[in-house]
Amino acid sequence: MKKIIKTKEPKSLTAYRSTISHKNLEDSNIYEDFKEKTKEQCREDRAENLRKQLLQEQGYICCYCMSRIDCDNSKIEHFKPQTKYRKLQIEYQNLFIACSGGEGQKHKNQFCDGKKGEEELHYIELLTSIEKKIVYKKSAKAIAIHSKDKNIDNELNSVLNLNVDILQKNRKHVYDRVMQNLKSKGYTIANIQKILTYYQEKHNGKFEPYCEMIVYFLRKKLQLKGKK
Repeated sequence: MKKIIKTKEPKSLTAYRSTISHKNLEDSNIYEDFKEKTKEQCREDRAENLRKQLLQEQGYICCYCMSRIDCDNSKIEHFKPQTKYRKLQIEYQNLFIACSGGEGQKHKNQFCDGKKGEEELHYIELLTSIEKKIVYKKSAKAIAIHSKDKNIDNELNSVLNLNVDILQKNRKHVYDRVMQNLKSKGYTIANIQKILTYYQEKHNGKFEPYCEMIVYFLRKKLQLKGKK
């Protein structure tokens, strides 16, 4: 999980909102009508497409679990649920993009927006430096995500289900690959810093999946070497 920096909303969304009277902003079909062609236009790389811009903004990673997403395997997420906050259903600051979240699986195996549904997050904020409140715990076969803040930790698990088995294993797979690469280069401060910088930046417009988790562990390694 990492802070998301919002850009200026696409002109298509601004134009669409201008066609709706203030009294009709709470109609339940407002967002559904707008999102109908977002996947098709995203694939076509249509200019000012909402889904495409959200993907670019987040570096093609899920706003919650940081897995890789694209035009086809993503869902536009309302941070404040549509059913409770109708006036925010086409407000750009409330729109993010998430993975499919185990869609179609049993509810206990779903995660991110799939698990969250119409629940509300009160303590996790995507527009702040949420990564500073996150810790990762590594075991032999998995990596779990936690927070020392009990309220945030509760939402990570009960609302987003970010410690579902598949996510823990995916994190460990990425961690093992990165650490194997580091081992081959040598555990020097310079090599650790180089890989750390790589995972802090976008490449061809994309962040690496689970990038903040890798940043977390590499910073720990630097600390062990006496570098803050």
